[in-house]
Amino acid sequence: MNNLYLILATLAISTSVFAQTIPALPKEWRGEISATSIGKAHNAANPDASPKGWNKYDEVRTLIILRQEGRHLEMVLINPRGETSWIGTISKDGKQIMASYQGGGSWLLNLLGKTLSGCGVSHGNSGTFENWFSNYAVLCLDLTAVD
Repeated sequence: MNNLYLILATLAISTSVFAQTIPALPKEWRGEISATSIGKAHNAANPDASPKGWNKYDEVRTLIILRQEGRHLEMVLINPRGETSWIGTISKDGKQIMASYQGGGSWLLNLLGKTLSGCGVSHGNSGTFENWFSNYAVLCLDLTAVD
């Protein structure tokens, strides 16, 4: 009889794990980015970037989900000086998004209800190792879904 209970408990747990659904994300998210960089790694989005030394800023951002196909995302992050095209994949449990953009940045974002927050890194992207090695940034996003 104990074996029957063990089998039923195992089935219940595995069924709930495999039955998780991927959330349909809201199209627009607004909030703030906070960034610290060395060199010109985040130059296009940094309002106070200098080519040498330490840079920092906190500024508004808007993330737009252009397309969602299941776990796969196409997005754009808008700043006051332009925008950056992103791609992302939602984790199977629907709680995280791993995202990247052409400039070499990678992000791990946590999804909790109407909030999306997390941090990422970026490096220089002019095509040389020296540029990549000498220009880097760490950034954190805190966004809330717009209804």
